[in-house]
This record gives sequence, C-alpha cells and structure tokens, in this order.
Amino acid sequence: MKKKATYFLTSVFILVIVVTAQAQTPERIISLAPSLTKNLYLLGAEDLLVGCTSYCVLQSETDADVVASAVQVNYEKAVILKPDLVITTSLTKPKTIETFRKLGVQVHEFPTPQSFEEICSQFVDLGELIGKKALATEIIAEAKAHIETIKKKVPEDQPRQKIFMQIGANPLFAVVPHTFMNDFVRFSGTENIASDLSVGSINRETILVRNPDVIIVVLMGSLGAEEKDRWEEFDSLSAVQKDQVFIVNADKTCSPTPLSFVEALDEIISLIYEK
Repeated sequence: MKKKATYFLTSVFILVIVVTAQAQTPERIISLAPSLTKNLYLLGAEDLLVGCTSYCVLQSETDADVVASAVQVNYEKAVILKPDLVITTSLTKPKTIETFRKLGVQVHEFPTPQSFEEICSQFVDLGELIGKKALATEIIAEAKAHIETIKKKVPEDQPRQKIFMQIGANPLFAVVPHTFMNDFVRFSGTENIASDLSVGSINRETILVRNPDVIIVVLMGSLGAEEKDRWEEFDSLSAVQKDQVFIVNADKTCSPTPLSFVEALDEIISLIYEK
C-alpha cells in the first residue's frame, strides 16, 4: 500500500511539472528586435508572433502587427494583442521594459552578442524559452559545421591582409573587437585595422594612413554604393589597387541569425579569396 501511495504521489508530481512547463510556454509574442523576429521564423515559430517593430522583416504582412518603431512603442496597440511574452535586446530602453512588466507582461532581454558563439547560445536560449530547444540545438550544430567548412577556404600559406569593415558613414564607424562582427574578421583570416579601438568611431584620414588591403562596406542601399565609389577615388589605397573594395549584405551581416551569419561569412571569404 505504501508503494502504491508513493507511486501515485510521484506520478502527480511529474504531471504537475509537465503541466506547469506547458503553461509557461508563450503563445503570443511581441518581438522588439529584427534579429529576434528572424530567429522566430528560423525556429518555425512565426505562429507565436503577434507584434513586432517597423524594422522587422515579415514573411507575410499578416504575420504580426507593427507596434513599435526603432525607439518608440505603442503600448495601447501592444496590450490589445494580449502578449504573454516580449522579447528584446539590450538596445531597448529600460523604461520600455519596465513599462511592459508593469502591465503584467513577461519580458526576456537578450544582451547584444559579442561573438558568433554568443549568437548561438542566445538562439538556444530562445528555443528553450518557446519550447523548441531541440530544434535550436540542431540548427546551431549545422551552422557551426558550415563555419568550419567555410574557414577552409582561407589560404594558410598567404600573409594576413589588413581589413577595414565599415558599418557607418556619417560619421564613419568601424567594426571593433568584442563585437560579433569582429568574428567575420577573425574567421576570414584577416587583420582588423581597428583592433586597437574600443569604440567604432574613426576618421577617413586614419583609415588612409592604416592603408587596408580589403575594405568591406556594410551599409544599406545606395549609401553602400556611394561609400564604395568614394573609397575608390583614393588610388593610393592598397584595397583600391587590389580591387578589393566590396559591399556585403547589411541585413545578414549586422542583424544575423546563426545561419545568416554563416551566409555572410561565406560571402566575405568568397569576395576576398575566390577571384
């Protein structure tokens, strides 16, 4: 009799845990970051997405309602959607996060990743948060395997080329260490001319003096083309002489998912080495 009672209590305990876990899985999500919105799609969780920002790229206009710009949230519109989770990054104002929490909405903040490894770990965290950890882990394994394959394209018998990755024009901004974008530099076997900087602000004269062999312009639309043309006016630049001033996809590079990071890296390495 005692064994039966113990078995019964254990079964009830397990059932409570399962039900609780299911109850905690969000069903209505507002995403306040384009990268997180893309990650939801990658996890096949677009059915959970009810709200997003005007900068998020939706596969269908009916997937979610726009409830925020880059800096401002329409709380009235957001609350009408009855979200049980808001996902965001550390770029979101603390006041915004505090307001949602005061409204009784759970908020999960993802810090700005400082490496490809952190992009991967945060992706798994998101997967766990929405009940798709196994799929997230599988996707990460695929992404890391692709990274290793792509890195083999980098010649081992050549001197490291100096690279400048431009992510801003007015003012000029460079990719610097301790950012996930610096992993594009590391994995491509190049040397970052901004490796001594802690912030990305840099002037054109400094870049000319440091004379990069490769310039990667990571800017949207016509601005990227304008910057490429401007750099090519400097005939003395090694990058110009080697015909190595390139424009890469800004969306994949600046706001990547684990898989789009791989695609951007492949694009960069192919531009530098496959001629």
